[in-house]
Amino acid sequence: MIEQLLWSFTHRPYVTLFMLFFLALSWLEQGWTRTLLWVFSSYLIALAAEWGSINHSIPFGDYTYHYEALRQDLVIFGVPFFDTLSFSFLSYVSFSFAQFFMSPLSVRGGDIQRVTSNAIRQSWPTILLGSLLMVAIDLIVDPIANLGEFWFLGKIYHYPDPGVHFGVTFANYGGWFVVAWVTIWVNRWIDRALITREGGEPKLVPCRNKGLFAPLFWAGIVGFQLGVTYWVALSGQPGLDRERTLLQAVTGSYILAPILILAFMQFVKPANRHP
Repeated sequence: MIEQLLWSFTHRPYVTLFMLFFLALSWLEQGWTRTLLWVFSSYLIALAAEWGSINHSIPFGDYTYHYEALRQDLVIFGVPFFDTLSFSFLSYVSFSFAQFFMSPLSVRGGDIQRVTSNAIRQSWPTILLGSLLMVAIDLIVDPIANLGEFWFLGKIYHYPDPGVHFGVTFANYGGWFVVAWVTIWVNRWIDRALITREGGEPKLVPCRNKGLFAPLFWAGIVGFQLGVTYWVALSGQPGLDRERTLLQAVTGSYILAPILILAFMQFVKPANRHP
């Protein structure tokens, strides 16, 4: 088991790097206690969702893992560990990015800070936006993961009944929304419980330009997967539908661009300045 765990972390370095970035960001924004509880809770929620899907098609719909391609990876209850673990950083960065959109910014001497009150962090609109931003990630991630045989992921799964969105089913996206919502809601409840027990919010380490970290991290995850999509589309590999994959990449760009433009506008609109 340790061997398989180490193999997953060393041979899927993008997951390892994103996980390290998540741990750093979450520690800066909410401290170690909430960070570790987020990892634990998000993993269990994602594991339950994936187990339910591969056995009962709920909530992600019907898909099948190729265990021959995962023989060196750590697999728990039929689910690859690295796959389930990734939900921790995907859900958190989406929630943090949602807080960026919902909060005013303090810009002083080139230092950009997000001014997020507890009321904003706990609000239903923030939870909804965080869940939708995680689905937006998957609109780019899952179609290229479904072409894993053409890049270093490998062909680790398939949909018995491919969906209309580049082979991905709408049930899958609905499942991602449910998992994101439940994960953020559970950690919202944990946060409130800790505030009550500790008598206030955690004391955090100050860091210059912390307000930039969530949008840059979210964009980095999506940009990486979009870059892989373009690389696969232009690689000309045998058996690849080049035109369809290029359309997939361009469609992903159309999804990403408006979100990043709106994020940029957060920095420049006067109404968003915190006094």
